[in-house]
Amino acid sequence: MMIVTKTLEYKSEKYLEFKDITEDVEKIVEETKIKDGQVLIYSPHTTMSIVVNEKEKGICNDFAKVLDKLIPQKEYYEHNDLTKRTENLVCEPGASDCLNGHSHCQHMLMTTSETVPIMEGKMMLGIWQRIFAVELDCSRKRRVVVQIIGQ
Repeated sequence: MMIVTKTLEYKSEKYLEFKDITEDVEKIVEETKIKDGQVLIYSPHTTMSIVVNEKEKGICNDFAKVLDKLIPQKEYYEHNDLTKRTENLVCEPGASDCLNGHSHCQHMLMTTSETVPIMEGKMMLGIWQRIFAVELDCSRKRRVVVQIIGQ
């Protein structure tokens, strides 16, 4: 049994960006030479999700609208109320603010990670499936942890 862990680094461009990271993950899987196992794709961020879905502009736009309708940016969030919030006030260097209550709430409806089986050295994604890192906040430097377990 072998375990390989790698980190991908990106800079997201905007709120509700769907970044297709499938090819980057495929490259790591191929480099490991693992034939059978699984790959975990994990976001260590509380405002970026990892999802597997179809790569089609309409679906990404539709889901962004659904998220923004369910949990709009312009609502009141206690997380953004600095007269009440006293925890975790250190912002990422260069960030304009940390008033991102909507991003954290959206993340709670989504996933932090996805696991994809590996057979014969290939990820077993469906014909239309792709792996996305979904930015739920503003443009930021992001990391994605990819861990492959198998033989």
